[in-house]
Amino acid sequence: MKNYFEGYYCRDDLHLQVINKDSNRKILNALRDAYPTGLSVEELSEVTKLPIKTVYAQKAELYREYYINHVEEEKKNQRGRPSKKQDPFIFRKRARLVIEELFGIHDVYYGNKPVPLPPGHAVFSDGFAETLNKLTLEEEKNEIFITLLDYTRKVLSRAYNNDEIKEKWAPSNDGNYCCTQCGLNHEARDFFRATLLNLIDEFEQSKVFIDFLKKQNMLSQQSYEKLESIVK
Repeated sequence: MKNYFEGYYCRDDLHLQVINKDSNRKILNALRDAYPTGLSVEELSEVTKLPIKTVYAQKAELYREYYINHVEEEKKNQRGRPSKKQDPFIFRKRARLVIEELFGIHDVYYGNKPVPLPPGHAVFSDGFAETLNKLTLEEEKNEIFITLLDYTRKVLSRAYNNDEIKEKWAPSNDGNYCCTQCGLNHEARDFFRATLLNLIDEFEQSKVFIDFLKKQNMLSQQSYEKLESIVK
């Protein structure tokens, strides 16, 4: 899975404690690279070079805090409960681990569980999003949506038409690359989020926006003159 963001976003102190552990980061990075099929505990140990006992311990923590989920492989020709004589190590190998990052309408828990946010997402202060809805018209947003869709469609098309860029940056459009949990292609989700966030960064550094800040008395004269010489 291609990576478009650096670092991690933590919504609270608990998530910060989880991400602060090097072993957890190694496991999450390995699972992200193995998206969407995931890895077994044994495979994780091999990829991360972590002792299998450490993987089991951190797996429990990551599962408890909704960072990962279990996906059982198809059990062929097996019915009922496993035999008592069956090697428990063999039975455990059927369970694979996948990374779990959910947000908005793709959240299978409907916001009822503190699942880690996907890269580039953030939690707004309580009531802020609702207030913005009161300050904007649906017609205005729909016009912007159409413009943004046209922009992202052109970016994606050009990325696919350039072999070098396609190989390094373009998200897969293989239907089998969709998440086994939420059904969304995480790589495509991250690509479009990164594309739009980069556009916002450029907008905030554009002359038209800097002029707007100055007219609203939200930028000092000294800073305005400095920035004006840069963005010309």
